[in-house]
Amino acid sequence: MRRGSRARAADESGVKVDARSERWREHRKKVRSEIVDAAFRAIDRQGPEVSLREIAEEAGTAKPKIYRHFTDKSDLFQAIGQRMRDMLWSAIFPSIDISSDPAHTIIRRAVEQYVRLVDEHPNVVRFLMKGRFAEQSESTIRAVNEGRDITLAMADMFSNELREMELDGAAFELAAYATFGAAASATDWWLGSRDTPRRLPSDRFIDYLTTIMMGSINGTCEVLGIRIDPDLPLHEGVTRREQVA
Repeated sequence: MRRGSRARAADESGVKVDARSERWREHRKKVRSEIVDAAFRAIDRQGPEVSLREIAEEAGTAKPKIYRHFTDKSDLFQAIGQRMRDMLWSAIFPSIDISSDPAHTIIRRAVEQYVRLVDEHPNVVRFLMKGRFAEQSESTIRAVNEGRDITLAMADMFSNELREMELDGAAFELAAYATFGAAASATDWWLGSRDTPRRLPSDRFIDYLTTIMMGSINGTCEVLGIRIDPDLPLHEGVTRREQVA
């Protein structure tokens, strides 16, 4: 009997340990999220040259506590990039319907959400693109890759919608990389430095960037031997070149 009691006690103790571990994991996630929130606020207000001390002050804590939740500055930097990626994806995804929206509408809405987010957090975008921490050379690339993931996901959506045409997936991936590179370079040009005015109003920048994105898509279609009618849903507006002639 006593052995059974001890076994039950051990089991109960194990449950408690697991519950405590889960609570600790949730606490760490919460604190990490709060620190990233504070980093956004500090960068937005003070610019991309913000220091880790200033981020800690914004979070109401000290630098050593940040290092208890992030392995190093690069870890924090990557978390900021992931947050920006998640914000962008959660803005784009509800605004489009890949199965019914025309290609031009999909690209236009995605560009609108992207420019809106850049307009709301220009210093965070500068911070991510320029890599202000000394340790950021490698993590800058990782943060850029977080943004590229969205264009790759969009390419996958296009590819899946057209899968019955058995198109070259590598061409879609190449288009995604080229499109993202064009968007990043255009954004860097549009934002300029912190103390200079925007080189174009937002609506005109959206117009131009949408045209550039559509140009990349049309170029990919040329390589694939297909044509997209930008005003029809993808499954209706895509034809092979020999069918067009």
